[in-house]
Amino acid sequence: MADPLSVAGSIAGLLSLAGTILAEGYKYVASVRNSPNALKQLLSEISRLEAVLGQIDELALESAANTSSIQGSKQRISEVITPDTIKAASDLLKSVHLSIKHCERIPGQSAKNIGRAIVWPFKEREVKENLDRFQRLIKTFELALSIESSHLLRNINKRTSEMQNEQQGWLILPFA
Repeated sequence: MADPLSVAGSIAGLLSLAGTILAEGYKYVASVRNSPNALKQLLSEISRLEAVLGQIDELALESAANTSSIQGSKQRISEVITPDTIKAASDLLKSVHLSIKHCERIPGQSAKNIGRAIVWPFKEREVKENLDRFQRLIKTFELALSIESSHLLRNINKRTSEMQNEQQGWLILPFA
């Protein structure tokens, strides 16, 4: 099991990297008339990954506010999201980022830019493998999100029941 604080920091790092890749990727797509469909598919998966990571980050904070224990929330998340999962996500994001960087235009070098725009570094098989990897990672992160959501709902239900019992006690007290 990973250190919960390390996992939380790693999620923040993955969010930052995904945001950078999305910005650069969509900038590239907008600047190249016939940008590769494979890049658009990869960007779509990165966007899904970023959304799930953002939800995990927000839910962990919300759970901590509702349960007064951020450590417990991070502990549950770190039980699903292992260092290997974080590394796999980071490596995959970096690979796509490097490919986008390889294709970016360099100001003042029009001949090189034509070649960069034409040559997309991933083969169709690699794109499919990367899409599959993204989907597996997203499912893992969604599992962590589901576990944390379930825990948060249980805590809210417990607190609601406690408040309801307390209020019923108030109503019975004057008539006793």
